[in-house]
Amino acid sequence: MPIGTNKIMQMGGGGGDSTPYISASGGSLTQGSHSDADNLPLTLHTWQSSGVSTFSVNDISGTGEGVIYVWAWGGAGGNGGQGGAGGGSGGFAFGSFGVTAGQSFRVAVGGGGGNGSGCYGCWGAGGAGSNGSSWCNGGQGRYAGCRGCSAGGGGGGAGTVLYNGTEAFGNIWLVAGGGGGGGGREGCGGAGQGGGGNQNGQGGSCSAGGGSCCAQGGGGVGSNGRPGGDRSGGGGGGGGYAGGNVGGDPGCDCHGAAGGGGGSNFVIGSALSSRTAAGNYGTTGESGHPFRNNAGNRNGGTGRMVIGYERQA
Repeated sequence: MPIGTNKIMQMGGGGGDSTPYISASGGSLTQGSHSDADNLPLTLHTWQSSGVSTFSVNDISGTGEGVIYVWAWGGAGGNGGQGGAGGGSGGFAFGSFGVTAGQSFRVAVGGGGGNGSGCYGCWGAGGAGSNGSSWCNGGQGRYAGCRGCSAGGGGGGAGTVLYNGTEAFGNIWLVAGGGGGGGGREGCGGAGQGGGGNQNGQGGSCSAGGGSCCAQGGGGVGSNGRPGGDRSGGGGGGGGYAGGNVGGDPGCDCHGAAGGGGGSNFVIGSALSSRTAAGNYGTTGESGHPFRNNAGNRNGGTGRMVIGYERQA
């Protein structure tokens, strides 16, 4: 969709420094271009600290209608305890959207999940990643069992979310899913990796006990319990438009747990253009994108959002 004369008139600064045309809290400003926006010269407003910020379009030249371009990466899951499996990397989402003067948005950047602790009976779960809003946050990892040298699972990373207006589920326009936490490890059985954003978690190793001991990647949705005996906890699910499941517990003592699943990506159907990309365990969605800046790297990396707009000359 060509913008023509329908350009946002001036850029606004980060950290509260703003003009009457664009106002925003936090973030930083650069200039750039990308083929997703037909290589137009854009002002890029970027956030890469977990939490909620605002972005408002106060005035647009011409007809008062314009376009914003949004790129986002979810937070990554934390590592499982005791040398457990790695947390999943963040997913990716892009969308371009028609906007009008007076429209405001909330930007919620996903934080990474915490790492699990090893040989920490009854506890040791990695903390849940948060984006500071009410939706698409990660799940806490499972606690370690209360016998032996078991380990807690890593926490799930939070999704990065664009809300049109208030922080209501029905106002979500875009989500880049967070990665699942890695499973806690045991000495005689390896753990499963957390799934990347929009990817299933990996099952725990069956090498030491056969199928009855294998931890499944699709565990129950509860994320703060613990297995019995000398067994490690599964990774927490990643946050997304639909949250990932926590990793399953092993069926036998002294076995590693499964990784949590990644949260799902999402772009609303009214977007002018869109695409998404799942993470792949240790590889972030669209890992080679020039705007990523290491966002969503596995084992607790923070997410990122970039909003681009053409400025009136």
